[in-house]
Amino acid sequence: MQPHYGALGFLEAQGENDILFELVFGFIGVFVGWLIVTTIKKPQTKNEINFSVSLSMCISGTLVILKEIAEFFIDFFTGSNLLKADFVEDDHWLYRLLGFGMSPYEQRPLLDTDEDMLLSLLSTLLTTAMLYLYLRLKNKALYIKAEATKVPFILKEKIRDKIALEKEKLRNDCSVADTLLWWCTRALMAYAFVVMENRAEANLLLANFVGTFAITIIHFIFPSESFFSKISYRTQSLITVIVFLGSYCGNYVMMYNILPRFDLFLHFISGTLCVLGGYYITLTLIRAESKRNVLLISLFAFCFSCLVMPAWEISEFIGDFIWGTSNQGFYWGPADSSFFFVLFGRGAYNTALYPLFDTFYDVLLAFSTTIPTAVVLYIYLSVRLYKKKINENQPAKKSLTVG
Repeated sequence: MQPHYGALGFLEAQGENDILFELVFGFIGVFVGWLIVTTIKKPQTKNEINFSVSLSMCISGTLVILKEIAEFFIDFFTGSNLLKADFVEDDHWLYRLLGFGMSPYEQRPLLDTDEDMLLSLLSTLLTTAMLYLYLRLKNKALYIKAEATKVPFILKEKIRDKIALEKEKLRNDCSVADTLLWWCTRALMAYAFVVMENRAEANLLLANFVGTFAITIIHFIFPSESFFSKISYRTQSLITVIVFLGSYCGNYVMMYNILPRFDLFLHFISGTLCVLGGYYITLTLIRAESKRNVLLISLFAFCFSCLVMPAWEISEFIGDFIWGTSNQGFYWGPADSSFFFVLFGRGAYNTALYPLFDTFYDVLLAFSTTIPTAVVLYIYLSVRLYKKKINENQPAKKSLTVG
């Protein structure tokens, strides 16, 4: 039986060309991002160049998730098959590469969607790396001057000095409450890993446990002068909150079963947490010292959150594939009373999309908090900049009055 592609699905009927399209999409996305960033402000320093490249990558990630959302709604309203929700292929390259693992058969409607996001993000990362290398060579003088005293590898730093420096960063970045949050969460997750009977869920929890050390690991892998080693430890607190709620509370305490809406709540707050994480990352590169910088920082925070969305879904897909779990909720079929149907109606009643509903429901919930949080951040930084300029001008005004 020939697959049904619908009115607009001919774009997806091109077989292997679909893979090429996703790779090209990531490539184009980075350069669209670069054009947007340099239109707002041309980078002049090493940090500004690094920031602009990073923002270009995040903008590309935003375009990736927006494309998938657009395809979902086109399929929903027209009955087309852009997302290949009825797609089943035993000899898919993922299976040829990794085998079937514990991949549930019900996961297969998500295969094409997650493949598209994975290929686009890989292309985005490769293009970003090439853009960075090109700009680094083009602006060699800036980098040589900025890195004249830089230690190229951590092995050339004294371990004792590195540890002392990281302790100082911890004191400056975080409070006692942050440290307690980290270690209490790690202790609870370690205990849960030992006592959990479902080893598939336990292995997934162990992977998340490692995530609570992500920023610390990054700081010790990279030299002290590098961008990655300057990311605020506050970002670790945001990661820990997400991991604790999702992995420990959700899987071990089984909040997903106790509270049916817990997963929706988790993705709802993730938008806000990821925007804040994006903001903390920007602090390593630029400051909100001008209106253009405020706009760029807010845009970065928004796009960083959007970049996390496809990365999050891909990680859930891989986890389900390897351990046979169901984090992407492909077993879930929306009820007639679902808020989504109340808001958008039944569309073309494309039941083949049902395994994808949870994935896109999660993404839309994250968007619903990402957008307002980014707007609030922009307003907050603008007001703070305005007050700072007033305070800087006050002494000058007083001296004129006295004169």
